[in-house]
Amino acid sequence: MLGYPKNLYILPLDHRDFLVKILFGLKGALNVKDHRLMEKYRELVFDGFYAAYKKLNNKPELAILVDEEFGSSVLNSARKKKIVFCLSTEKSGQSGFTLEYGRDFGKHIEKFHPPIVKALVRYNPANIQVNRIQLKRLKQLSDWCHTYGYKFLLEPLVPPTVADLEKCHGRQDLFDKNIRPRLAQTMVKETQLSGVEPDIWKIEAFESTKDWEKIIPVIRRGQSRSEVGIVLLGRNASFAQVKRWFNLAPREQLNGFAVGRTVFLRAVEEFYAKKINRPAAVKIIADNYAELVRYWTK
Repeated sequence: MLGYPKNLYILPLDHRDFLVKILFGLKGALNVKDHRLMEKYRELVFDGFYAAYKKLNNKPELAILVDEEFGSSVLNSARKKKIVFCLSTEKSGQSGFTLEYGRDFGKHIEKFHPPIVKALVRYNPANIQVNRIQLKRLKQLSDWCHTYGYKFLLEPLVPPTVADLEKCHGRQDLFDKNIRPRLAQTMVKETQLSGVEPDIWKIEAFESTKDWEKIIPVIRRGQSRSEVGIVLLGRNASFAQVKRWFNLAPREQLNGFAVGRTVFLRAVEEFYAKKINRPAAVKIIADNYAELVRYWTK
């Protein structure tokens, strides 16, 4: 059955190119030492998540999202501890959706047996040719997940085109408020019409409740999609902004959230700079994640 009719509070820790650039100032391949450091940061964030997990009561609703490249040990730990985990499948840093392991994607999913398989795509309806290619690849993944019993989570980011920004005088905030909500609805419709059927949509937060109320029925249109899940994406915003978005969202109609960098980035940066020790970093991450879970569910 299509959908995910349960609450879901995800701590994403699958950031790759972004985190490499922030920590090492690099793009591209890492040396062995830095690769291991990235693995250690995955483990650090997971330990923070797990510290919160042990204290929170709603354990079946708590989840992590991680990649194989730097997070294999975390994926294995989550599975052993019976924690809900999502596995990233996209190749990081690409302008168009590309599977990290190409035709072998299925083997890599089956290696970890994640409850949820995730794909990130950048999709502006104006990019017709790129979208056609992306949707074909996403349908392959979507069909495979449904065939083999995996829940499929789609994270569509809607970036502005040059023309969009011109309409907004170059201001991202005006694009997010005035243009992105409409484009997001079109993106959902085009994705569904192409045969891509996510069990869960990870949607960028909106600046008004009205925009949520417009996109939710589009995502869940038709009887077969009535149980499809929706989680709010945090967008690396401040704690205050994330909570503001939580307040604007019709939480009773959503399944939860996926907030990562807001939770862990400062702790990881300070630990990397040797400003704090590992236990302190773990505590910051644990406290931040637990605070957001409690705020959403209050």
